[in-house]
Amino acid sequence: MTARTKAPAAVLTGRLALLLAEIRRVRGPWNGSRVVRFYRRPGTPVDLPDTKVRAVARGDLRDLAAWGYIALRGEQNNRFYTLTTRKDGGS
Repeated sequence: MTARTKAPAAVLTGRLALLLAEIRRVRGPWNGSRVVRFYRRPGTPVDLPDTKVRAVARGDLRDLAAWGYIALRGEQNNRFYTLTTRKDGGS
């Protein structure tokens, strides 16, 4: 599977499936800080040490982008991700 190939929905489980569902539900721009806030929200079943949550959040966004679910947008110092659209070549 290449970085431009969309992974089958069955591949997304656990934390990544949860994050993608939240991105689809809420929409809008997503960056690492927003994902960290989501992961730390009470009731979210994500168990990460505070020292790792930011790196994991950024990695999760990169993974979803590599699989084509979200697309990187913005300028060098203001990067964020949004859901892909049919015009983007995604879902």
